[in-house]
Amino acid sequence: MKALAAAALAAGALAGVAGAAPPVVMTLAASAPSVAYGGAVTLSGQLGSKQANQQISIQATQCGSTKQTKAATVRTAANGTFSVAVKPTIGTVYEGRYKNGTSPTVSVAVKPLLALTRVARGSFTAKATAGQALTGKFVLFQRYKKLSKRWKQVKRVAFATAVAGPTKPTMITSVSFKAKVARGTRVRAMISSAQAGPCYLKVTSKSIRA
Repeated sequence: MKALAAAALAAGALAGVAGAAPPVVMTLAASAPSVAYGGAVTLSGQLGSKQANQQISIQATQCGSTKQTKAATVRTAANGTFSVAVKPTIGTVYEGRYKNGTSPTVSVAVKPLLALTRVARGSFTAKATAGQALTGKFVLFQRYKKLSKRWKQVKRVAFATAVAGPTKPTMITSVSFKAKVARGTRVRAMISSAQAGPCYLKVTSKSIRA
């Protein structure tokens, strides 16, 4: 009798496991590993069940935070595929959710926008546009050496002021400075990985003539 009871309990346990719905397998990939601030990346994937018209929630965790927020909602197509555009404002980790299943995470890095302008002879302004103020971060002012075909550092200055951009959470951080370079020399600004990180990527401005 004890053996029969034990067998019955084991069978019941196996039935319970077999009856439990397994997590839905879901893929997720980004169209690019990084994007310039303000740009969009397409996230795409597919449900393992290949069911159509199923709602997928895209969750986002921004750099510096452990909190997940909903970035987008999308429905699957006829074969269970889906795609949706997102605009990360800072380095972000994305995850797809569907009922009791989740996708692998996908990371998308962000580059600030960096512009260098010549205000007057020997005077320049560097502006960085990002999802947070970069005050206190250093920007490198460089000139191009034709003979060695390399960029050489001329000056290192810290971003001084920040103002809100046209839309949240955009912040425009800037610094004005003077530097002696020969007229007509190609110059540029650069924010190194050490200064941009950990939430942003290294970025270089377009070169201009001094």
